[in-house]
Amino acid sequence: MLAVLVLIPAVYILVALLRIQAVTLAVDQAARDAGRAMDSAASVADGAARARAVAEIDLADQRLGGSALTVRFVAAGSACTAEHEIAPSLAAGSVYDVCVTAVLTLPGVPSVISGRTNTVTGVYTVHVGELREGA
Repeated sequence: MLAVLVLIPAVYILVALLRIQAVTLAVDQAARDAGRAMDSAASVADGAARARAVAEIDLADQRLGGSALTVRFVAAGSACTAEHEIAPSLAAGSVYDVCVTAVLTLPGVPSVISGRTNTVTGVYTVHVGELREGA
């Protein structure tokens, strides 16, 4: 009986840690892929749409919903907040960060308790090449 009482919290902690790791890896991959999609796009509008789409795919790969996803473009080294958001550029030599933020939900914890405050952010710095085709 004591073993069961110890095992249940241990299993929950393990599942929660695995969920946190999955979300962290998903947003890091989403930021990297979004930055690459933006860099290879023909236009800024196309790149932003492709960045959002590829970020949703990366989060779905880890069984995360895309509804709680934000993709922001900020100046390189800035915080990933709405105040620092900039318009991305495809001009040769441009440097900016792509920030992908997802809400972390833990298994067994209702959203009423956890809310939308538990977020994980992945950041990727985009360096638009000097020899960019079509620039």
